[in-house]
Amino acid sequence: MRRRSNPARRCAGLPLLLAVAACGSSSTFDPNNREVPWTYGPLTGGATEVHLSGAGKKGEPVAKGWQCRLVQQKRLTVAPYQLAAAHPLFGKAMLSIGLFDRAGNRIETLRTTPLAAGGGAFSFELAEATAKALNDVVIWYVEP
Repeated sequence: MRRRSNPARRCAGLPLLLAVAACGSSSTFDPNNREVPWTYGPLTGGATEVHLSGAGKKGEPVAKGWQCRLVQQKRLTVAPYQLAAAHPLFGKAMLSIGLFDRAGNRIETLRTTPLAAGGGAFSFELAEATAKALNDVVIWYVEP
């Protein structure tokens, strides 16, 4: 004979489970101040030598990665993560930054000044509609 469990006993742990789940989600998403995912443009096919060199497919990369952040729903900052101390592209290449919406449509393309050793973050003012639609960023290394 199968023993039936008591419904009150089955639900006794539910409040504790909900409390633990609530404690685990202490950070809330702020669409006005957020990290923006990024990726490099294609590294095969028609990729240029400059792009392949900057991304590290041919030699050392310019940076180990990039940190892209939307600030106050109006400014995009793009900062290198572990920028190389020296690179053949310094002074000879810049970033072309494609801004894309959730559907994968390009919203806008931005360009930096030439990359330099010890370079800091790049900052771009965005129109409200662009900032609101921004979902991710694609980075290409290009010649000026």
